[in-house]
Amino acid sequence: MDRVALFFWLGLLFVAVNVMWALAQAVVASAFGARPLAVQVGYGPKLLAWRMGGIGWSLHPIVLGSSASFAPGEEEAAQAPTLKSRLNKLPPPLHALSLAIPWYVQIGVAMACLGPAEGFHQFTEGFPAVFNLAALPERVERFVGLLRDGELLRAWGIMSARMAALNLLPIPTLAGGYLMLLPWRDKSPTWVRPVAIALLAVFLPWAAYVAYLFVRAIL
Repeated sequence: MDRVALFFWLGLLFVAVNVMWALAQAVVASAFGARPLAVQVGYGPKLLAWRMGGIGWSLHPIVLGSSASFAPGEEEAAQAPTLKSRLNKLPPPLHALSLAIPWYVQIGVAMACLGPAEGFHQFTEGFPAVFNLAALPERVERFVGLLRDGELLRAWGIMSARMAALNLLPIPTLAGGYLMLLPWRDKSPTWVRPVAIALLAVFLPWAAYVAYLFVRAIL
């Protein structure tokens, strides 16, 4: 593959992983009675926007994540001024499942693409991969090598497994952080904001470094 094709397929894989996560989150939460108001795939300026199933969907160019908004509408806010999210109306077990099941979907995709044993291995290997900066360049080179060889299904499985592991980190903006803060879902403690800022201060340079490694490996 040439460089343009590599960037195209890499971007498409990021879109596929994040759309799968967003769809799973919207479907599961809606099934439990907490339909999201909006689902955003990617970050940055809005490229496309549409409505489907009573939910506002939007696509953005930086496809490094997705998010669902459960903030209450005006009518809900007037009836329950303290309600910050439609998810808070659910019993805590259903709230936890609405966060956890999309994570299981990502692992399921990895297992379907790679086989159960290899998919689970790639998921568990994702945790040390986040912190082992010395091994990241080689891992990224191997992943880009899969794209060059046209092994897109295997690449999708590996990316799904690694994103599932990453999403479980206890960072408040990720599923792991939301699960960690579930006991304080009605009123976040004062320590949440400074901890979130500190964790993001570490996570964002890491994400920028990984993006740089991908660009360097392709170019």
